[in-house]
Amino acid sequence: MNHPAAAGAAAVLPLAGAPVTWDFLGYSYHPGPVLVAVLAVAITRAIVFLQTTGRRQVILDVLVSMLCALLAALWTQAHDLDLLTAGISGMGIAAIGISIIGIAKSQMTSAIRAAAQAALKAMSSGSPPPPAP
Repeated sequence: MNHPAAAGAAAVLPLAGAPVTWDFLGYSYHPGPVLVAVLAVAITRAIVFLQTTGRRQVILDVLVSMLCALLAALWTQAHDLDLLTAGISGMGIAAIGISIIGIAKSQMTSAIRAAAQAALKAMSSGSPPPPAP
């Protein structure tokens, strides 16, 4: 065997112990858990779509699936999940499906309502608001 050629080939191969990280828009992340979460979303949404009876809304389901995949990828990356928890999170987010829009809408509505009440309360009182802790 030619030992210099084997040494050159070994120098080209990546180390097995080094974790793989990808960069997206300047943010580095581990691709394994993100891909597992997105695949779990795709599989779960496909099962939900195939079990739908009656009138199917394909475009709505595709958009909801894309939203679920984005949310699962962001959740996985933000919480640095491992493979199992990323897959379970992806399935859970996909199972919620279109309710994600309702949850976000209710959260935004309650946040806007609380901010408006705080602003009205601050304007109605003659004294300045207390300093934030």
